[in-house]
Amino acid sequence: MKATMEATGAGAAGASGRKAEPRAGKYLTFQLGNEEFAIQVLCVREIMGVQEITAVPQTPNYVKGVINLRGKVIPVVDLRLKFGLAEIEYTQRTCIIVAQIQGAATSC
Repeated sequence: MKATMEATGAGAAGASGRKAEPRAGKYLTFQLGNEEFAIQVLCVREIMGVQEITAVPQTPNYVKGVINLRGKVIPVVDLRLKFGLAEIEYTQRTCIIVAQIQGAATSC
């Protein structure tokens, strides 16, 4: 997975005339197969290489398990499987993107 950062209107004045948060229009982009996806940089907490993942029984196949990140239990979801793409072997280029997600209707 290749991750890059892009900006869309970062630093532009909003409708209220106030200057927007400098990182508000920046996105981390990544590829799954031939498709490119993006997540707001403000939602990204950390990008790390693949580490040991502890399997959790009775979870969907796309939930690979959990990791311990500085004392917090973080679920690991393989987005390739979640989006119906074929499973591939993890390599040195495979990344875990730790994101803060509060709800489907919010932007982090």
